[in-house]
Amino acid sequence: MMYKKIIGILLLSLTFFTFGEMAFAHGERAQQAGLRMRTLNWWDIEVTPKKVTVNEVITIKGKFSPSVWWPKHMANPSERLAYLNIGVPGPVFVRIDSRVNGVPMIRSTHFELGKTYDFEIKLKARTPGRYHMHPVLSVHDTGPIIGSGQWVEITGDQKNFENKVTTLTGEVIDLETQGMKEIATWHLFWVAVGLAWMFYWFRKLPVLMPRFKEVERLGPLHANDMISMKDMVVGVVFFGGILIAIAASYVWTQNQYPVTTPLQTGEVEVAPLPGQGDVVQIKMLDARYRLPGRSFKVDLEVTNNGDSPIRLGEFLTANIRFVNRDVMGDVQPIDEQDLIAKEGLVVDDNLIQPGEMRKITLRAEDALWETMRLTSLVYDPDSRFAAMLFFFDGEGKRYHIEVGGQMMPTFS
Repeated sequence: MMYKKIIGILLLSLTFFTFGEMAFAHGERAQQAGLRMRTLNWWDIEVTPKKVTVNEVITIKGKFSPSVWWPKHMANPSERLAYLNIGVPGPVFVRIDSRVNGVPMIRSTHFELGKTYDFEIKLKARTPGRYHMHPVLSVHDTGPIIGSGQWVEITGDQKNFENKVTTLTGEVIDLETQGMKEIATWHLFWVAVGLAWMFYWFRKLPVLMPRFKEVERLGPLHANDMISMKDMVVGVVFFGGILIAIAASYVWTQNQYPVTTPLQTGEVEVAPLPGQGDVVQIKMLDARYRLPGRSFKVDLEVTNNGDSPIRLGEFLTANIRFVNRDVMGDVQPIDEQDLIAKEGLVVDDNLIQPGEMRKITLRAEDALWETMRLTSLVYDPDSRFAAMLFFFDGEGKRYHIEVGGQMMPTFS
């Protein structure tokens, strides 16, 4: 019976390996809808070029804005340290530069809610393959929050990859191989010490269960009687030898590398981008999600304080772009993972003249609400949403402003 169970488990595992579908994404849909909608707004994400060979550089840039509707139960980047990173399946790139609003981002920082930040990251291709990559902002006590992803392809041979840097003393080293000899030596040394320790105690078998039964028989007060004087001497020798080895390694390292710099743990200050003024002001009047039609309807009061008429062209939430074709034209997705509802935004009374305050109604409708699991928002205990609105004037200038608040579900 036991053999049959083992064979069944092996066959089931083989079935999963044979017929299972490989996962290439990062599990965005598994995150709660409220978390994706009310944490970070990412837009204008651009990756160039999308096909490189080993040692060539890829640049990913764009903008993000921490939402003013950030969930209260989650730590936000204005209160906790945040670190800008890239999400890829493994160490397939080496980051050579990272900046937010022109400030080097080798350390962590804070980001104000409702403010806009421009980022640029340069990556050196390391491992051949096709990868789905995302910008990621990791917030202390909250975790990573990912932006929209794009596919990139790396060709060539990883054996040709070089990651050479010049140290402060002028020495050129390759970070791919630097210190490998010492690492291997010390690993082998400690493995040998561990095996020697285990050999001493396990040289007379069996060991574990007979000793366990003896401890139970003698009781905890007499268990130490099982340790002989020879065992104590061997233990002292091992302990002293390990301390000597550690001290010798410190002395050797200090002599080998007299000039060192400690790891940097301080934070940097990043000022947000200048605001766009109060060209557009909005007030949300009502927001409803209709489950049968997968339709999100928002009534807004929009004030145009600019010098030219404006129209609403895009509704962005949870990395999904609902586009008004009358304003944006035929927007094409970058790849199959680019989440664009090309005709998903319909706006009533969508021309606001200079100095005018007008009530408009927008409807964001598309199957992406269902496929990206945003419909679970209606089951959240705090049914709030947040989104970025993009208005355009007659010259094509864009104005972004965030909208959010309470959302009511409708079931008919």
